[in-house]
Amino acid sequence: MVALAILLSPLFGATAMLGSGRRLPRAAVSGLCCATIALSFALSWIVDPGRYSIGSWLPSLGADWAFLLDDLSLKMIRLVTGVGLLIHVYSTGYMAREDGYSRYFGYLNLFVFFMLLLVMADNYALAFAGWEGVGLASYLLIGFFYDRKSAGDAANKAFLTNRVGDLGYLLFMFAMLAGVGSLNYGDTAEYRGPAAFLLLLAATGKSAQLPLYTWLPDAMEGPTPVSALIHAATMVTAGVYIVIRSQGMFVGLEILAWIGLATALLAALIAAVQNDIKRVLAFSTVSQLGLMFLALGVGAYDAALLHLLTHAFFKALLFLGAGSVIHGLGGEQDLRQMGGLKQSMPITFWTMLIGVLAIAGVPGLSGFFSKDEILAAVSHRSPWLAAGGLAVSLLTAFYTWRMFRMAFLGAARYERHAHESPVAMIVPLIALVVGSVAVGWGSHVELPIASASVAALLVGFALAHRGFEFPAAVAKLHALDGLYHAVFVKGLAQGGGRALGMFDRGAIDGAVDGTGFVARVMSRLSILWDTWVVDGVVRLFGHSVRIASYPARLLQTGALQSYGAMVLLGVIAFLGWAATR
Repeated sequence: MVALAILLSPLFGATAMLGSGRRLPRAAVSGLCCATIALSFALSWIVDPGRYSIGSWLPSLGADWAFLLDDLSLKMIRLVTGVGLLIHVYSTGYMAREDGYSRYFGYLNLFVFFMLLLVMADNYALAFAGWEGVGLASYLLIGFFYDRKSAGDAANKAFLTNRVGDLGYLLFMFAMLAGVGSLNYGDTAEYRGPAAFLLLLAATGKSAQLPLYTWLPDAMEGPTPVSALIHAATMVTAGVYIVIRSQGMFVGLEILAWIGLATALLAALIAAVQNDIKRVLAFSTVSQLGLMFLALGVGAYDAALLHLLTHAFFKALLFLGAGSVIHGLGGEQDLRQMGGLKQSMPITFWTMLIGVLAIAGVPGLSGFFSKDEILAAVSHRSPWLAAGGLAVSLLTAFYTWRMFRMAFLGAARYERHAHESPVAMIVPLIALVVGSVAVGWGSHVELPIASASVAALLVGFALAHRGFEFPAAVAKLHALDGLYHAVFVKGLAQGGGRALGMFDRGAIDGAVDGTGFVARVMSRLSILWDTWVVDGVVRLFGHSVRIASYPARLLQTGALQSYGAMVLLGVIAFLGWAATR
């Protein structure tokens, strides 16, 4: 079955790498893992749409081991495998000198497998398996450099924050079973009830919306290609995908739009004051996901999906371009230590320029078309939402051009030698340029909205090019990260650890020590009972038998003469008694 082969191909690669990859040469590792993703990508173009059932999985829950390949899932499959393949190829150059090469590619393949399971499933139960698997794989990838405390902390943060959303997903499934009796997409499509908010909580966690966005900026602790994979085409779009898949539940739920707008504005402002090139792009991802939720909230599901697709290309291009810059500067990520890279890294310069223009929404590039559709749909619902969307467009143009200007233009501010990246890293950048230009053509453009959007981006570009800077205090808007640290790190990890320690010492150890004390007391009582009662009865019985046997023992001398004499005396006594009768 072609559908099954699409899913199992990356699983085969993951199993091979995590099982015996350390014994393989690096060329075999990269070749096999890239080939598994390439196979899934190729098969996604020839597979027939439809529902494919392998067998019964959870029949009592109305959930089969089945795949639903419709227009939505096929687009997602091609996106995940296509962009995923480019990231795999890029990684062969970026990770060439890193330890854990086979483990890294095994995790990448595992991530793609779980993401494919999520988007191919035809019911919430099977999708949840992929949902959780993506969380596990992201934990492994974010914490790939496990010898760095910051990487371990970031991986734990992503894992814990997503568990909040996952709880919402679980409760949603329980509510569906209680209210509908099934977890199939088709059976729940007409559901209208409060349980939809539980699924919204799950989507908010996975797609990094307020207040559960704080994990995503820290996810850059993983290798840069991992950031591109997580931020661009896979994990963070899972929440958007599940809302689109369940769109019937969210009709008229405008709170989605306000959550999205608030997230987009907040993240864009924070991105505007970042000096780490990867953190700029991380907050940019949060902001662009907010735009997708803005579209979902006004029922513009097609516009949200289009922006999901265009974002995958230009954001992957930007992240991989940033990785090329970092690679060319020997690991430097601080924009203040860059500048003048246009001359030493010309291919990275031109490809990243296309990415910046695309995300800003320059006409003719992919971001322009998807943003125009979102803003047009929003403007028909609320002028306030539309104004907020235009403000996000202005800020997006500002922080992306600020990043680009600080990295590539002006005088060089670095002392080391900068160099262009190897072919394995350049080819994926060029391929992503094609997607950043081509995707979106054919969309309907509303001239008034498009004109306002272009005006906003020009203002943003002009401010950034002139060197305007927002006050550093804007970074304090990221206060939720401090709240996370207070609640989860100090509250749960430290305070909770102390509380658990006290519970362990007071309750667990107390119970164990108390049990030991009772056992010792009972042991002593048992010894006393055994010594004075059981043994006493046995000894008393023995003494009684010995006393009772004393007369018989007097006669048992062991001398034959004595026994003969007693026999004779007995005979005489008997004869005497008989004579008297």
